[in-house]
Amino acid sequence: MSSERHIFGDHYTDGKPCVTVKVAIVNEENGRQITIQKTVKIDTGFDGGIHVAEHHKADVTMIGVNPVVGTVTLAGETPSTAYHCLAYLQQIGNFQLPMPGIEMVLVLHGTAQRGLLGLDILKHWIVKFDGPNEFFKITSSSAQPPR
Repeated sequence: MSSERHIFGDHYTDGKPCVTVKVAIVNEENGRQITIQKTVKIDTGFDGGIHVAEHHKADVTMIGVNPVVGTVTLAGETPSTAYHCLAYLQQIGNFQLPMPGIEMVLVLHGTAQRGLLGLDILKHWIVKFDGPNEFFKITSSSAQPPR
């Protein structure tokens, strides 16, 4: 029998499940890094890792990382051009992940103030939504620590 380990839980923000995350982008060649702290909406319809506004691309290129151009599929299965780079999720809410964090693809696209947290990150945990009470909870099985 395994028990659940609490990662994060909160009430919805403006009717949506949101959490603040900290993401690190590291330039392996020169050792420079930046972090982006952003409130993101949990979006089970987004297959990627974390999606933030394209204006963060300037911060990423400042440390010498050049995001690659690719395609992101948006709601309604609409493909759109976006920038991508390797990043590490280091914190979700107040929960610090073991260093270096969860390796993921950071999508830099659009102008939305609030980012998205997608299935590529959510697959590491159990997420329970209580729609009527506008509450969500993220846990992990004590048998399997987050990667």
